[in-house]
Amino acid sequence: MRTFLTFIFFAVFSLSNMANAQANRFFYEYKFIPNKDSLNKYDTTMTILDITSNKSIYRDYLSVSQDSIIESAIEKMKKTGIQADLSKMFKNPKFMYKVQKLYPAYEVEYTDLILSDFISYKEKISFNWKILNEKEQIGEYKTQKAVCDFGGRKWTAWFSSEIPFQDGPYKFHGLPGLIVKLQDSDGQFVWELKGNKKMDNTYNELSLNERLKNKTPLIVSKQKFTALFNDFKENPLAKVRAKYTAQQLSEKDPQGETLSQKLDKQEKMIKKMIQSDNNNSIEK
Repeated sequence: MRTFLTFIFFAVFSLSNMANAQANRFFYEYKFIPNKDSLNKYDTTMTILDITSNKSIYRDYLSVSQDSIIESAIEKMKKTGIQADLSKMFKNPKFMYKVQKLYPAYEVEYTDLILSDFISYKEKISFNWKILNEKEQIGEYKTQKAVCDFGGRKWTAWFSSEIPFQDGPYKFHGLPGLIVKLQDSDGQFVWELKGNKKMDNTYNELSLNERLKNKTPLIVSKQKFTALFNDFKENPLAKVRAKYTAQQLSEKDPQGETLSQKLDKQEKMIKKMIQSDNNNSIEK
């Protein structure tokens, strides 16, 4: 939803030159129930965990997989001078947040897009894993079971010491091997490893959306982040309205509609989307 809003105010900027890096990319199928009112209706998306020498990055795969298509369109616009509606090429990822774990301390940095700004908070999480003797073959990997409590839920993980990374999807980490499968006790959130590959000279830590904005995320406390997000849910376009004078807001277009009325319609649509979707959080 917030991805769509980004393109309401989309502008084409020069792409920043970013140094390519290397990464091990792990693909996780993510099955989840986004709406508390529809506990039998699952949604599914492919997510990725990119592990480099000094960090890992977890995000929706769609947020980076469509970059090359949009980049080609931008280059064509720059060469021809003919503008194109990039929003029509853009598909909405299931979520816009990303989770970075900074090695070697595994400090978690959570970043989300609130309207048109990237906001981050950092936290140090100590997962109190209890490793059990139970083992299971999942795909091509021999795994072992571990359990813990986190975010108001009970979690079961299956990790493989065959993959020597103490990491996993979302914020989870700290087991002696990569997490291959993870789910909460209610089965509302499930991740399962589906594949991996080496990213050599084509890897960029920033998505195109981040590079186009060319903004450093604002780092705040987790409490402040929650307050900002709650404010956004209550008044989604408050920052947009603040950019206009009362006179500008009252000006009418050829159809007789004021800018204030247009913003009211957009805000109503945004609130409806917030209320009807993604109201079931991983962390309660």
